[in-house]
Amino acid sequence: MIELHEIEGAHFRLAEAAVPAGEFAAVVAPTVACAREFVDLLLGLAAPRGGTVRLLGQSLAALDERARLALRARLGYAAQADGLVSHLSLGENILLGAAYHRRAEAAALDARLRVLLGWCGWPEEEARRAFKQTPESATPFERAGAAWLRALLGDPELLICEDLFSGLAPDRRRRLIHASVAFQAEDPARGSAFVLVGDRLVEELQPTSVFYLSLRGDFRAESSA
Repeated sequence: MIELHEIEGAHFRLAEAAVPAGEFAAVVAPTVACAREFVDLLLGLAAPRGGTVRLLGQSLAALDERARLALRARLGYAAQADGLVSHLSLGENILLGAAYHRRAEAAALDARLRVLLGWCGWPEEEARRAFKQTPESATPFERAGAAWLRALLGDPELLICEDLFSGLAPDRRRRLIHASVAFQAEDPARGSAFVLVGDRLVEELQPTSVFYLSLRGDFRAESSA
């Protein structure tokens, strides 16, 4: 699902790592800039100085722009800081990709949204009030929840979360983690990568097993039950 070989970036070096389908990956970056670079490599928005990145069985370097866009459509991206359009409400942001780009029917989207809200323990009435706000006026959990919902409404094969838990209380973080577990359990072929800044949140990512990948100076990758 994710294959990295001899990666040399501006903020990190990585010898080799492979995250198979069905795994949760906790990718720990020492700085925000390092996390940003890693996510950009996965999304095909930047190329490493050296090495190869393969995603969902395809080498990003071998794809033209049209093929990269097609591959990116198979991914779900969730982050508080990026990905939400500032002048749109949270509700409009959530529906943007699925309703406008995928042409999904409103009734089907609404039914799916109710399922996702249930997974993350967000009462529907409370959530729909929050959906009327813009990202700037929303709380960290409301922004994180909206980004997560938007990503999952697209039914991605791989969910990539970038520093999604910043400013969230432990119970709110756990709700999004447990919801991601439910999403992945729905289809074992899916995968999830949580890119974290600092390692203090790694222990909370323990649904069943976690593939641990450090982007610090010394490379190490572990899979723990």
